[in-house]
Amino acid sequence: MSLSICPWKYGKRWVYSITYDEALTNLHRFAIPMHEEYRIPGHVEVVVGQLGEIRNIGNSSFNGFRHMNAGELRDLLARGWGVGNHSWSHEIITPETVDREIGHARQVLEEALREAIILYCSPGDNTNMADHVLEACRRFNYLGAMSLTDALNLPGDELFWINRTALHDHYYPPFYSVFDPYRNIRQAQELQGWLIDYCHCPLETAVHPNKDCSEAQLRQRLETVLSEGGDDVWCAVPEEALSYHLMRRHARIEMVGGDRALGDGGAVGDASLGNETVCDKPESQRYRIALPELPVQVPYRSLTVEVGVPAAWCRDPRVTVDGQEQSAEVLRPGVLRVTTLVKDGTEVEVRESPRP
Repeated sequence: MSLSICPWKYGKRWVYSITYDEALTNLHRFAIPMHEEYRIPGHVEVVVGQLGEIRNIGNSSFNGFRHMNAGELRDLLARGWGVGNHSWSHEIITPETVDREIGHARQVLEEALREAIILYCSPGDNTNMADHVLEACRRFNYLGAMSLTDALNLPGDELFWINRTALHDHYYPPFYSVFDPYRNIRQAQELQGWLIDYCHCPLETAVHPNKDCSEAQLRQRLETVLSEGGDDVWCAVPEEALSYHLMRRHARIEMVGGDRALGDGGAVGDASLGNETVCDKPESQRYRIALPELPVQVPYRSLTVEVGVPAAWCRDPRVTVDGQEQSAEVLRPGVLRVTTLVKDGTEVEVRESPRP
């Protein structure tokens, strides 16, 4: 018998997240209603220095659009979305400005939302994933940093370089491309990857075709994720997927023993208790999960575990976590699966149901 932690929550094979850089109010026109329709949570990246203001950043294609204010962002949080820091100014972050762009921006955003901010998202390009920026992210207690590298994230990957797939009408020259609603999905399925899309503000037509998709393309992408993913995809905000990643990375499992069944004579055990003898067959098995050095900022603390048990225990499985009964599913013969909140020192006990 054994207990193991699944690569992703609920035993899903792969993970899908989607992010919207800039957090513009026009997301309410198409993107947010679409997410409500498909019940997929989204994530916005906030330029904190322009919180609630009309965008005015260099020669941005989105100048003239309005950034969401604190109330609008809190509404997204209530809908199950996530929020990240997209820097203070959306400019190149130098060693001289890093404390404002990474530290001060986070503080202002947390105070406005009354919510911990654990993710930084690079503005512009990967120039803002420089060593001094990522060092500041660690120093200011972020748990991860999102880049603009088009690749999957695997269960053991580094969290201070999280990859994102551009959900854009087409790419910049000289590497032209055509919108592909299936992009990176097959690889995510095969490698048990975490696929994160990024775009900006999908409207009837892409505001900037090298930086965004249209609302029709967004719909096609979400429908493709659901149809291709089926029961194997976990649609989650980056904060939840990242939390699971950290919980799994830090968890240590120890078998702490179990009870043995008592017989009424003639049992195979060799230890006697009066007229009763102890059978060799265990009646229960217990495990302890430790979480040494788990960062205190981790907001979501569930794990999905699979437990190997005798076939008889699958008839009516009984699993308790810290003394509380938990529902368990029979994944396949001799294997139970449970998703549960876990703290440092949590004990999981699996036992055979008593017979009438």
